[in-house]
Amino acid sequence: MSREKQKSYRFDNEYREIVSLSDNTQVTLRLVVPADKLLLARGMDNFSAESRYRRFLASKNALTDAELQYLTEVDGVHHFAIGALQGPNEGVGVARFVCFGDNRDIAEPAIAVIDRYQNKGLGKILFTRLMAAARERGIRRFHGVMLASNEPMKHLLHAVGQKICFEYKGSVLEFEMPLRGRKVE
Repeated sequence: MSREKQKSYRFDNEYREIVSLSDNTQVTLRLVVPADKLLLARGMDNFSAESRYRRFLASKNALTDAELQYLTEVDGVHHFAIGALQGPNEGVGVARFVCFGDNRDIAEPAIAVIDRYQNKGLGKILFTRLMAAARERGIRRFHGVMLASNEPMKHLLHAVGQKICFEYKGSVLEFEMPLRGRKVE
């Protein structure tokens, strides 16, 4: 992506934001970069087995080198990722979206927050920034799949979405939400 194109986005390589969580912990938000591979790999150690299962829809203990490459070497437009850091060396959460093939107006979102930072508002903060970044890149709606039993994610979707459609398909739940103009909180 050219530097000029990237500069037209609020959420670009220069983006940094310090946010306060509900317990007054401050974390820094910034875009994920290739050098974050180690942060993501270490972050997996800070998820419970249940949290990893909810995020990946399967048992998973570690990320492969190929997965780390995919998750950190993003183009910032069709595959976008924003991370939350506590200090310079601890990744505590990440939110991303990936566009569906040639359909550039729909993307799949994903959120992961390490266990000890859950229930402090970080997921909502990350998701609202993700929605804003998606809108500025022309994405009109999010579509995703999650475990039907993932109550925290259902709660998060209701907290940030204006209108969400759910469709249960056995143990998974598909959701779709439009990304209408909404101010970043």
